[in-house]
Amino acid sequence: MNETNDFSTGKLFPMILKYSIPAAISLLITAIYNIVDRIFVGNFNGISALAGLSICFPLSYMMMAFGLTCSAGGSSLFSLFAGQGEQKNMNRTFGNALILVAVSEILLSVLLILFANPILKIFGVTETAYEYAFEYYRIVTLGCLFQGLTQVFCDFVRVSGKPVLEMCVTGIGAVTNIILDAVFVAVLGWGVTGAAWATVIGQLLSALFGAYLIFKGYTKVEIERETFSFDFELSGKIISCGFAFWIAQMAMGLISLVYNSQLGKYGSDTAISVYAAVASIMTFVIMPASGISQGIQPIVGNNFGAKKYRRVMATLYQASAFSVGVTCIIWLIVMFFPEAILCAFGASEEMLELGVTGLRTNFCITPVLGFVMLATTFFQSIAKPVPSIVITCLRQILFLIPFIYIFPKLWGINGIFVAQPVSDALALLLSIALVYREQRNLGVGRDL
Repeated sequence: MNETNDFSTGKLFPMILKYSIPAAISLLITAIYNIVDRIFVGNFNGISALAGLSICFPLSYMMMAFGLTCSAGGSSLFSLFAGQGEQKNMNRTFGNALILVAVSEILLSVLLILFANPILKIFGVTETAYEYAFEYYRIVTLGCLFQGLTQVFCDFVRVSGKPVLEMCVTGIGAVTNIILDAVFVAVLGWGVTGAAWATVIGQLLSALFGAYLIFKGYTKVEIERETFSFDFELSGKIISCGFAFWIAQMAMGLISLVYNSQLGKYGSDTAISVYAAVASIMTFVIMPASGISQGIQPIVGNNFGAKKYRRVMATLYQASAFSVGVTCIIWLIVMFFPEAILCAFGASEEMLELGVTGLRTNFCITPVLGFVMLATTFFQSIAKPVPSIVITCLRQILFLIPFIYIFPKLWGINGIFVAQPVSDALALLLSIALVYREQRNLGVGRDL
């Protein structure tokens, strides 16, 4: 394939690999942002400091929610317009997505800074973890804008047919974050303050490099005077297409609150620290599925815009098989070596006792998430956000949250970790039904 990236004629599976592997690596790099701070702080500053970072989980989800809404919604429309050959609309989609993310992230930063103490109380901060949580929170909040901009630049670089460059955008920030974590936390002993500044500086560098690629003509975006002309109708479509991601991220923030509340009720800072490890590891286990779902977005969007519906469905099914297979490999590592993984977070004997069972229980059916995540991205990529929203809302809110409250009454603290796999199983059934219905609506037979 040349740089025109003819999504409608190239061989599907090599194309899926071409876009999915860099996207998965990019997500791995993003996961490093979220996990490397915890590894350094857990090993050099102890359980209460790690719990303080865990308390701030919802903050990172909130920051990502607004960025992903604009980046995912905008890049989806960008791919559809590319399939239809509408360059002006492609340019305007980027411009409006950039305006939306800048405004929303700046407003979010202001609100988070003004209401820091009430928000931390809502997050469920404990007395022993408050000092660490507040220090990390107030610094990381400053990076809202940089994280949002990075997400927009990354998505538009990827759907322009440059997945390796997208990987480099996040890579620059992640490498910076790791180096600065080692210097600030391990060498200088700045603790959570150093971890927070390492994260923000890394995000800033990623945003600057992403802006360079876009504005220097390395993508399909053509910067013109009309590019940044705000369009309410187009902006509404961007938000609509990306709204499922907003729900997903905000739901994850809400779920973190619920988890922290229930773990604090049935356990202690140790239980909250176990959840910090479990949530971080979950990012790695589902990383291949996330990468593949992002990788197929431009393929599905371009082919749907060109009305090549058989290729649309074939892309989904081939990617699903690939996703489940790869996820299984990582899942097996987690299931067989939970102690070694938890020890990377500085786990104590008490943390290991609870964490090994919790980890295995929470991840017992994780490979099925490959299809669920692909189904969500599939509907978003064809500008039909309602099924994506339904899957996300049911899986992460209406199913999961009640289970987190109900199951511990039956099985104690371990019941909290049972909630996730049960919710995922129900979401899988729903996803299969919705995809099958869409395939029939497109008039595509089973013999793909």
